[in-house]
Amino acid sequence: MLAGCGEHGKVEQGRTVAFNKEKAIVTIVVDNNIDPKKPANYATLPTHDYAMPTDPNERGQDPVPALRMNLDVEKKIITMYNPKTKAFESLPFELVEDHQNVDLRRRNPLVWDATARRAKKFPVINAANRTIQIYSSRQMRLSTIKLSEADFGKYKDDEWDAGDEVRIYYKEPGKAARFMNITKTNISSR
Repeated sequence: MLAGCGEHGKVEQGRTVAFNKEKAIVTIVVDNNIDPKKPANYATLPTHDYAMPTDPNERGQDPVPALRMNLDVEKKIITMYNPKTKAFESLPFELVEDHQNVDLRRRNPLVWDATARRAKKFPVINAANRTIQIYSSRQMRLSTIKLSEADFGKYKDDEWDAGDEVRIYYKEPGKAARFMNITKTNISSR
């Protein structure tokens, strides 16, 4: 979609932290890692707002926002974008359970519901235990973390997820000429 566009415009890629459907404005935290072979690095602030393209041929699926930027199991820190403070917040957690090499494409039963024939929905929130079960398809990792009472209550259930990753081609700042929802686009099927 965005091939050959670099001569007259620019491309930004990032994680969706807000989406106003009525105003057609997406807010992203930019991925500042330019090497596609390395994991994304959502550490650039301030966020960037873009008006979505009005032409439906230049616009992919609407993005789903959420606030999780990173889950570092080794350091036991979950990094969230706090829209109230417009800053990142690192929250310590206790690792309850961790499974690696959990591949959804291979229909691993930890993340695949064979009866319903679809992926299970994550994150799974357990308010009684203050635990959150998070699946990262990129890392192929299913982790259950436990937060302090104060930290657990800071975000809504759906905000603990990672927002859709999007790619935006623009010629003028703040106005997307083309928009692709990378999370929802299967480019290998073309």
